[in-house]
Amino acid sequence: MQDIWHYIHSLLPLRDAARVACVSHSFKSYWRRFPNLSLTRATLGLKGGVYGMSCKKAIDLARKTNHILENHSGIGVTTLKLEICDFPLFSTSRDDLDRWLGIAVKPGIEELDLGFCSHAAMYNFPFSLLPGGWDKSIRQLHLANCAFRPTTGVDYFRSLTRLDFDYVHITEDELSHLLSSTVHLEKLRLMACNELIALEIPSLLHRLSHLVVSNCGYLKVIRCKAPNLYSFEYMGALLQLSLGDSLQYLDIRASYGDVVHYACANLPHMVPNLEALYISSSYVRDAVVAPGKFLHVKQLLIGVLSSDYDYFSLVSFLDGCPSLETFMLYVSLQI
Repeated sequence: MQDIWHYIHSLLPLRDAARVACVSHSFKSYWRRFPNLSLTRATLGLKGGVYGMSCKKAIDLARKTNHILENHSGIGVTTLKLEICDFPLFSTSRDDLDRWLGIAVKPGIEELDLGFCSHAAMYNFPFSLLPGGWDKSIRQLHLANCAFRPTTGVDYFRSLTRLDFDYVHITEDELSHLLSSTVHLEKLRLMACNELIALEIPSLLHRLSHLVVSNCGYLKVIRCKAPNLYSFEYMGALLQLSLGDSLQYLDIRASYGDVVHYACANLPHMVPNLEALYISSSYVRDAVVAPGKFLHVKQLLIGVLSSDYDYFSLVSFLDGCPSLETFMLYVSLQI
């Protein structure tokens, strides 16, 4: 019966679970083993935008986070989400954050989401705090606005299935060290990781099916050797791509570069089994080069952010898609 009550308690939202813990000593003991610790402004009832957060709210966020984690046993945590604002100017020191992670990050944790509101002070992910056995449990890792510096031989992420980096400081060599140990990885998303110059996805990632790369400003080349990659989404300046013939879904939103010409000239031989193609850019020329054949493309979306583009020139593109079922054209009428 105790296990049933504990399970029911674990399904409650964080604030409701905390209220229920005030009812009895039994429920308080469940609270000390509450598995889903999502400690953010929203879950703790602190309203206000990230960038407009007052010093008081930042301090309140740190104080409530500290109180919850200090009163938690550290047992049974499966999800830990921490939002750190104005770090460490007003509310939180590196020692505080290391201590919080030391309390909750234990073998059995499945998801870790650690996000800072800004680059005000760079926090280095503390590999030294990771416990033995962590590598067998962690499934999802999301980091934002911090530094991640793995070294050769790091083997903490063997069971990782999803990796999300937002504004994370990591070099291509460091990312390579990480990916070499994530043999179960299924989804990889990189946004604004501006230390990356080249992205190399090794062939040992047999389970990787979804790859998203967005606004990594200095990235020049992406080479993916993962044999079962299904979808790739990219936002940024056009660059050198090598994606493999397993790809079926491709979405390229080019911030700079003529993506229409790029697609015609490069994609038919690069991704011969493509079934869905979505491309958009504001940098396009009026004439489309004669494309190769997109033999399997059934869905095609072209977005052109230009009011004076010769849209009839896209006819040759359509001629290269004999299996096409759906065509969507998005046009901007901005002057």
